[in-house]
Amino acid sequence: MPVIKFYSVKSRKSVEVDVSKVKKVMLKNGRPAAEAVDPETGTKMFKILSAADAALL
Repeated sequence: MPVIKFYSVKSRKSVEVDVSKVKKVMLKNGRPAAEAVDPETGTKMFKILSAADAALL
């Protein structure tokens, strides 16, 4: 299963989230981004995607 790395601000560490639990969104300027929920703290995480990560979704 492919995973995407997010940074959790609340727990101050990198978190790997399975692609099936990531929601792809598009910013106003047209860049792809991703939203996910931190499995440990339950907080929302947000990441602007690279071209390689955007291809996974």
